[in-house]
Amino acid sequence: MSYKILVVDDDPVDVRLIQAILMARGYQATTAVDGCEALAKIRSENPHLVVLDVMMPEANGYDVCYELRFNDEFQKIPILILTLREQEIDEEIATRLHMKYLPKPVDANLLVESIEGLLSGTKA
Repeated sequence: MSYKILVVDDDPVDVRLIQAILMARGYQATTAVDGCEALAKIRSENPHLVVLDVMMPEANGYDVCYELRFNDEFQKIPILILTLREQEIDEEIATRLHMKYLPKPVDANLLVESIEGLLSGTKA
């Protein structure tokens, strides 16, 4: 099975890098540049997992998380938060909303390991 992953980040370099890593591992990787586009794509494409930046224009990553976690249709979609912000509050929020948190820049192997864990339900 080829999992569909939505990569959401306003930095085109990060998006292309993450998308390339995922596609090289056999995942389908679509992209969005902000929270509003992400929510629209989640509704239309129903991805298996979302890789989400926090700091974005329009709706930020936490806005997207809250929208997903409090919507019965999408609350079970695993979310991997990637951010340059390395604050304890970010990690705490991610934990409370049942998400995995990784600081940027992220190691490709750690990224894939985390995604595989989330998809298998182990939150690696």
